[in-house]
Amino acid sequence: MNFYYDITLDFLENNYNFYDVLASDNFLNIKKIPLFQVNNKVIKDFILNKVQVDQEFLELIHNKTNTSEKIIEYATILADKNNAMAFMFDKDGYSISCSPLRINDELNLLEVVYTIKNININYAIINQKNMVQKLRQEEVIKNNIKEEIDKLYQEKNLKKLQFLYLEWFNNLEKDIDKIYKDMNNKLNNKITYVEEKIYKIIKLSYNKV
Repeated sequence: MNFYYDITLDFLENNYNFYDVLASDNFLNIKKIPLFQVNNKVIKDFILNKVQVDQEFLELIHNKTNTSEKIIEYATILADKNNAMAFMFDKDGYSISCSPLRINDELNLLEVVYTIKNININYAIINQKNMVQKLRQEEVIKNNIKEEIDKLYQEKNLKKLQFLYLEWFNNLEKDIDKIYKDMNNKLNNKITYVEEKIYKIIKLSYNKV
């Protein structure tokens, strides 16, 4: 069996987009968790629906996930070659929560998953999950952009800040303090398709695969 080590997860009931976590969520410091490669259809089914896995799979992952404080009875990370998500199940095999991975964790994991053999999981789809609420998506986008521009500003990474500013404001600005101020002011307003574009650019900039 393959494992992934030292990762922070945020198990929630509904299917939130990858990386869509908030500071108020209940994060768990996972020391070790089973990792399996599945095909694209399986991971989509698990993300979009409540499912029930069979007892054979439950036994395979039973008590194999260790946190800094306790053992989680039934949890695992499933990944295809493009996406990864952690799932938690109850004793009857029903999926009860899932967790996205942070950007760096997911990219590192996707480099590893190529070496792991595909597994077949027997499961049944029970019902579709509730979709992500728009308000949460907006807060997530703002938080992720804010985290990135704060980091770049502290590092004095003018080149990358200028690139984001050009994409955001369609203007080449040389003053790093003005760039930082304008970006923060923009984040105080309601997000638009432009902020969604900046969010996607930031995610793509970390993609090493």
